[in-house]
Amino acid sequence: MFFIPALLFCLSCNDQLDKENLFDGTDRIVCAEVSRLSSDNSVDDNGEETIESIRAYLFDEGVLVKKYTDIKHSGNRYEFPLDALRGNLYIVANDTRLPDFGSPEPGYSEEEWKATVIHSTNGQAEMVYTGVVSLADYTAADRLIPVSLKRVAARFDLRMAVAGTAEVKSITFKRVQKAAYLFPQSTVATPEGSSAIDIPLVPEEPYTASENGILYLYEQDNADLKVALNASIDGKEYSLETNLPEKISRNTVYSITLRKDVIDAEVQLTVEEWKEGGDTTLKPGIDDRLVIDSALTELPGNVTVANEGSMLILPHLATDFIVAIQSDSELEVFPVTDPSLTVEPVSPEELKNKTTRSLAGINLFRIRKKLYSPNMKTVDTQVYFHRKGLTHSYPEDNIHIRMTGNPTTSQGALEFGTDTYTHDFNRYIDNEFAIFTLPAEKEILVEFADGEDRWIRIDSESGSNTWRVLGGWRPNDPTANGRQQSATLVIRNKADQSDREEYTVIRRNYGLPVTFLHGVWWCKYNAIKNSKAFDDQILSSADPAVQANKTLFQYLTDCTPDEYYKLWGWAYQGNSGQGMQVIEKDSVIVLERFTRDEKVHINKLPPTTLSPDGYELPSMEEFNRLFDATDYVWMMYNGTHTLRNPWNGHSKVKRQQLRKNGIQVGSMTISNLIYIALSSPDFPEHEPLVWYGPAAQWNDTGILHSGHYNNILFGVYSPTGEGWYMNGGMGNLYMTKNGASSHDTRILRFKKSDVEYIY
Repeated sequence: MFFIPALLFCLSCNDQLDKENLFDGTDRIVCAEVSRLSSDNSVDDNGEETIESIRAYLFDEGVLVKKYTDIKHSGNRYEFPLDALRGNLYIVANDTRLPDFGSPEPGYSEEEWKATVIHSTNGQAEMVYTGVVSLADYTAADRLIPVSLKRVAARFDLRMAVAGTAEVKSITFKRVQKAAYLFPQSTVATPEGSSAIDIPLVPEEPYTASENGILYLYEQDNADLKVALNASIDGKEYSLETNLPEKISRNTVYSITLRKDVIDAEVQLTVEEWKEGGDTTLKPGIDDRLVIDSALTELPGNVTVANEGSMLILPHLATDFIVAIQSDSELEVFPVTDPSLTVEPVSPEELKNKTTRSLAGINLFRIRKKLYSPNMKTVDTQVYFHRKGLTHSYPEDNIHIRMTGNPTTSQGALEFGTDTYTHDFNRYIDNEFAIFTLPAEKEILVEFADGEDRWIRIDSESGSNTWRVLGGWRPNDPTANGRQQSATLVIRNKADQSDREEYTVIRRNYGLPVTFLHGVWWCKYNAIKNSKAFDDQILSSADPAVQANKTLFQYLTDCTPDEYYKLWGWAYQGNSGQGMQVIEKDSVIVLERFTRDEKVHINKLPPTTLSPDGYELPSMEEFNRLFDATDYVWMMYNGTHTLRNPWNGHSKVKRQQLRKNGIQVGSMTISNLIYIALSSPDFPEHEPLVWYGPAAQWNDTGILHSGHYNNILFGVYSPTGEGWYMNGGMGNLYMTKNGASSHDTRILRFKKSDVEYIY
C-alpha cells in the first residue's frame, strides 16, 4: 500500500519559454502547468487537473483595478497584460462550476475579496483552484511570472488494509459544512452561518479495493465531522464510525482506512492526513532502497537484520532500541497500525557523542515493541516511509518488520494480550486455570507479594514441559471477604533466569464458612437473601460464631432470638435464587412471595444454579452419608445412628439437638425451633454440622405443621427429584426420603465444590 499527498498546481514553463514565442514580447506570460498525480507508475484518472475556465483579478492599494475574464491562451500559457509590476494578482480556475460565485467589479475591496464565501448545494466541493502572486516581487526583466495554484477542496481516499475479503457497501460523511472560504484564511475556518448536511455514498458495486477521490469537501473547521462505513469482511457485517480531523485543510488528501491487518485483530476505521510533498514529481530510484545500517547503532542481541538490510526480525520479548536507516533523503515514517509496535523519529543528537562516523544520509528511528504473550503468533508488517520533498510516497520505501510469536502456548481461561499482561477474573474461581506448554529451555513459576497466600500452584506434567496452573482454596479463610487476590506467573530461561516474562492473575477471594463431615466440606450456614451472591451470605471473614470464639452449635445456643431469626428464616423456590423470608401475614407465619404456581423443581436443577462461584448443592448420595441409616433417625432426640452404606468405613453419626425460643416474627412469637448438630466420632477435629431452618410451605396455611415449625425440606441435587425431609410431629420427628413438589419451599445449604488444591 502507498499514499498520495495533496495535489499542487505549479506554473513553471521555463523550458518552453526558451523554445516558443506565442505572444507579443511586450507581454508577460503566465504558464499554467498541472502536475498530474500518480499512483505508483499509473496516472491518477480522477480528472482533477482539468481547467475549463480561468480568470485573474488585479488588486492594487486594496481595491480591484482590473480583471481578466477573456484571457488569451495557448495550451497551458496565459497572457496577462500588466501596466506595472505592482499589486496582487489573484487567479481563480473553474469558478464557473460554483453555483453562486459573482465576479467582482473594479473598486471592490481586497479584504472583502479575500473573505469571499462559496457554497455547495449538496456538501460536495467543486474542483476549483486559486492562487495569488505579489507582482512587486518581480522586475521588468521577468517575462515569466510563476503562480502556484492549489485546490480549494480536500480529497478523501478509501484505503483497504484488510487481511481477507472486504466489501465497503456505503460510506456516509456526517455534518459536512456547505459553505467555505474561496481563499485560504490565516487559519482553517468555516464561515459563520454555514449549515451542515450528511453526504451518503452508495456505490453501484461495493468497493473491494482502495479507491482514490471518493469525495471532495471544502476546507472547514468542524468538530462535528464524522465518517460512518458499512462493510462486510470475510462475510461478517460491520458498522463503523469515527471522527474526522476537526480541521480539514484545502489541497490535502485524507485517507480513510479500513483496517484488519491480522485475521483475529479488531476491525478499525482510521483517518490519516498526508502532507504535501512539494512540486517535484521525482520517484526514488531502485538503487536507493532503504536499508538498515546495523553497524552504526548497537542492536539488541535478539534482534536480527535480514534480507540485505531491508528486514528486522524482533523477538517475542519487549524491545526498545534505535535503528539507523540509510537514505539520501530525510525520511518521515507513516503511522504503524499494529498497536504492539511504535516507530518514532530520533534526533541525531542522541548519537553524535557515541560515534565518530558521519551521520549524513542516516535517519534514526526508535523502535518499541511490546511483549508478545503466550499464544500470540508471528506477525509480519511493513513500516512505510515518505521521502521529504517528494510529491508522492512509494510502496518500496519500507522496512519489513517480523515480530516473532511467543513460543509458549497455553490452553484454558488465561489470556494476557499486550496491554496490561493481566488476567482479572473479577470473580472467585479455583481449580485449573490453564495448561502451559513451554520450550525445553524455559521454566514457569509463580510469585506472590509479601503477605499474600500461595493461592496458585503450578504442577508439571511428568516427562514433558507442560505445566498446569491451579487456583486453590483455603477452608475458612479469614481474609476471604471479596478482596483482590493477585499472583505473578513468571516464564524465564532455565539456565540463567534471563528473558523474564511476567503475567498477573487476579481473582476475587471469597469464601463461605465450612466444616468437614464424611468427605464433604459442608457450608455451616444456610443460604440467605440472594443465594448466588457472596456479598449476601455469611462469609468466612465475618463468621459470627468464630468471632464469638464458639462453634456454630454453641453460637445458636447463646445468640439472641433476633440474631437467630436472621439466620434461620430463609427458604427458596424455583431457580431465581431470591430468598423468601419468614414473615407474619394475617396472624399466620408464612414465607413471603410464596406461590403455588412455581414449576421449577430446585432438586432437578444443575447443582451450581443457585450457589455462588465455587460452591454447589450437595447431591443425594452426599446427603445419604448423613441420613441414610439402618433404622429411623429420630431428630428430636440426642443419639447416634448407623449409616446403611458407611463412607470409607465411617458409619457412625452422632446427633445433638436443642430448641430456640422467643423468636419474634411480626406481632407473633414462636418457639421450640429445633437445631441439630451432626458429627462423626472419627473426625473430632472438625466442629459439628448444624441443621436449622423453617419448615416447608406448600399451601397458604404457612409453615406451621403438626403444631410446630420444624418440618424442614432440604435442597438436594437430584436429577430424578429425590430429596430429604424432616417429617412428623415434635414427638416423632424423623428423616425420610422425599423430594416433594416443585412449589414446596426448601432450605439451601451448599457445599464446597471439589477443589484440587487446598492451601
